[in-house]
Amino acid sequence: MRSFFLTSLLIALPFAAQAAPTTAQTEAMCQGRKTCKVEKTYDAGKSPAGATLEVVEVRLGLADKPQDQEDGCRTDSGDKNGGVEYWLLDGTAAPRRVLKLCNDGYGASGVGEDEVKVGPDRLSHWQTGGSSWRWSGTVTYALSPWRPLAEKSCSYHNVTENSGTATDLDYATMVVRSIVEDPLTQLDRSIGCAEWPKDSTAFSPRPEKGVLGAYDIVGPILGDNPKIPSGTAIGDCVAPMTTAGTNGFVVYGKPAPADQAAEIRSMAISLQSLLIQVYDPLTAAQPAPAGGSWINLPHIELWIGLNKEEGRANLPLNQLQQIGVGLDGKVYRGVGAAAALPTVQRWPARDAEGRPVTVLRLDWKDEYALLNGVALVYSQAENGKQTRLVSTTGIAGNRPLYVPSIVQLTDDSDKKIGRCQLKNGRLAIAE
Repeated sequence: MRSFFLTSLLIALPFAAQAAPTTAQTEAMCQGRKTCKVEKTYDAGKSPAGATLEVVEVRLGLADKPQDQEDGCRTDSGDKNGGVEYWLLDGTAAPRRVLKLCNDGYGASGVGEDEVKVGPDRLSHWQTGGSSWRWSGTVTYALSPWRPLAEKSCSYHNVTENSGTATDLDYATMVVRSIVEDPLTQLDRSIGCAEWPKDSTAFSPRPEKGVLGAYDIVGPILGDNPKIPSGTAIGDCVAPMTTAGTNGFVVYGKPAPADQAAEIRSMAISLQSLLIQVYDPLTAAQPAPAGGSWINLPHIELWIGLNKEEGRANLPLNQLQQIGVGLDGKVYRGVGAAAALPTVQRWPARDAEGRPVTVLRLDWKDEYALLNGVALVYSQAENGKQTRLVSTTGIAGNRPLYVPSIVQLTDDSDKKIGRCQLKNGRLAIAE
C-alpha cells in the first residue's frame, strides 16, 4: 500500500535522443558561461500549433555554480558541478529555460535526487529530499505553452508509522486531494505513503481498504500581507465544493439537485485566516424561520486538528475542535477541545455569475492555529431543518475520519501558477 517515491500517474515518458541545437541556440542557452555544455537533446513531439518541440539538457561546471551554492551542486558520482538546466526549443522561438536544478542534498539528510523525463509536449520532474521528514514528488508540465498540469507528492517521517500523506494537485482546476493510511484498519504498518487507488476517478472518504481520503483547502499565492477589502468575492482562485457532491462528500442526506445545489469556495489566506464564500439558493427561496438551534440553520462547520504529533486520521475528540459559523457571522462552539475561537467578518458580495453570495473571513490570534489541519463541512437547510451535509472529508461517529492539512502554494518561478489577484472585486487567477 505504500510508496516511498511517487511518480506521475499521468504519463510515462521515455527519453529520446535528438539532433544537437544550432550554434546560435547553444550560445543563447549558455549565455557566455565557459563551462556550459549541451549534454543531450530530447524529442518532445509537436506543439498544439504544429511546431517542433525539443528539450535540451545543459550541464554546468563548478565555476558556473549558482551564487547561492557555496559548495556547488552534487552529482551521481559524488563530485560537484554547477548544476543542470533544461531548455525548451519551440519551433523558431528563442530558447527558453524551463527548469534549473542544483542538488545540494535537498535537506539535512543529503538524500536528494532528481529525475527528468521528456515526452510528447510533456516534461516530468521527480525530486526527493528531506531530513527526519522525507518528501518526494513529481510535477508534470505541458511544454507549449509551458505550464504545470499536475503534482503528486509524498511526505512522511522516516521513523514514524502511519505518518505519510500523499497529495494530488490538479493545477488546471486547483483541486487538491490527499490520502493517508487508516491506522484502525491498516494492519501492515510501516514507513511511507499509501499508494493512490488504481481507479482515481472514484474518490471517496475511503477510496480503498485501509486508506482515507479528503479534499485539502488551498492557500493560493496572494503576495506579502495581502489586503482583502470588505465586499471582495472569491473567483476562480479555488474550485467550489457543492452540495451536489462536487469536490466534496455528501455525508448526510441526498445530493442536491442542480437547481438547489449550494456552492462553497474556501481558501487559506494563511495558517491563521480562512476566507469562505457561500452561494445557497435555498436561503433566498426559503428564509430561515425565527428561533431554533443554529444546527438547523445553514452554516459552516470546521473541524480543526489539535494533534501535535504526526497523525491526522481518526483523532479523538480531545484532539479536535469543532466550530460552527452561521451565515450571519455568528460563531458557535461545538464538541471537542475548548480551544480559542476565531473572529469573523461577514459581507455580502456578487460572484462571477452575478449571484448573491455571503463571504466570511475567519481570523485566529495564533498564527499557526490551522497548522495541524482543518476539515470543512457545509450544512444546507430547508424549512428550519438540516437537509444535507457536504464535507471535505469523511464523517463517522460525528467526527472527521481524517483532518487534511492546508496546502499552501509557493511562489515558484518554474511553475508560475497559483497566484491570485484582486480583479473587478473578485479574487481571480493572475494572468
